[in-house]
Amino acid sequence: MLPKRKVPKAKKSVAEALLRDMQGTAAEKLAAFEKLRARGAFDGMDRRELLKIENMLRTFAAAEKG
Repeated sequence: MLPKRKVPKAKKSVAEALLRDMQGTAAEKLAAFEKLRARGAFDGMDRRELLKIENMLRTFAAAEKG
């Protein structure tokens, strides 16, 4: 019998993992994300990916305000 092929898992970005696992409101997460970004924590990441995450957080923060 042939061995099963391992299907590689989709890589999760550091920013997504950090924001998913972090406690707090979307506004707090957005503030933390902006601080980390200003410090250069995400310098090696894809710019489009960072914009996507930032827009997502801004949308969630606006929805929380009601």
